[in-house]
Amino acid sequence: MPDPLALSIQDLTVWYGECVAVEHLCLEVQRGEILGLLGPNGSGKSTTMAAVAGQGVAMQGTIRVGGVSESACPKSYRSGIGYVPQELAFYEELTARDNLMFFGRLQSIHGRELRNRVADALDFVHLTSQADRKPSSFSGGMQRRLNLACALLHRPQLLLLDEPTVGLDIASRDAIFDVLKRLRQQGVAMILTTHHLDEAQSLCDRIAILNHGQLVAEGTLTELLHNVRQQKGYWIGHNAPTRLEEVLRLTLAPPTVAEFPQRGSTTTFHAEAA
Repeated sequence: MPDPLALSIQDLTVWYGECVAVEHLCLEVQRGEILGLLGPNGSGKSTTMAAVAGQGVAMQGTIRVGGVSESACPKSYRSGIGYVPQELAFYEELTARDNLMFFGRLQSIHGRELRNRVADALDFVHLTSQADRKPSSFSGGMQRRLNLACALLHRPQLLLLDEPTVGLDIASRDAIFDVLKRLRQQGVAMILTTHHLDEAQSLCDRIAILNHGQLVAEGTLTELLHNVRQQKGYWIGHNAPTRLEEVLRLTLAPPTVAEFPQRGSTTTFHAEAA
């Protein structure tokens, strides 16, 4: 029976020289789940993604993909991961089909299997009719879909998405969303980083918020809303946060609290930090 956890991160600490970029991070992602990894610049999001992708960062702790660690079985671990970088990672002088053939061979896929997988990937991201065009002639949305297709050829169980819709219009973004939702239905787990909080709120099953390399909040949007209301003393329905944007702001910059006793009780006022 396959491990229900696509990803398990236990007590991960990552250094860059003397700087601790991520500290004692624990995270889990189920199969068929999209986890939004949020936080300000420098919070440790990219470092976490690099550590999971096996990019040779100095680290301590355990990362398992499908129950397998990189140290135990490097080939199996890496074959379980697909990485979609923010930068477009294909060759503009090659056609879309030839790009996919090239990246498939890098994953040791050959012959009829490779041709079939390339055809499937092009169909999945709705680029079959554009297969023999060079991506330099593509729209931004088509380029982003090709970027995604390159990461899907080896059929990973975990997909790392670093701002996959950056620079796209709403229609192109929705086309990417459609692909990600279909992948989720197939049981693929995903970690998504984005600065567009409406994307995370509408697409992600759970949210993890990092700040200064530490996990400061984790859960579904409903759980995060409940926790921030409880921890910050908000009355339900009275200036209570209702959106992920407010949760993120309050979690990273807690409001200043002043308490004033009134006839044996205490009234709490909140002035949000600038």
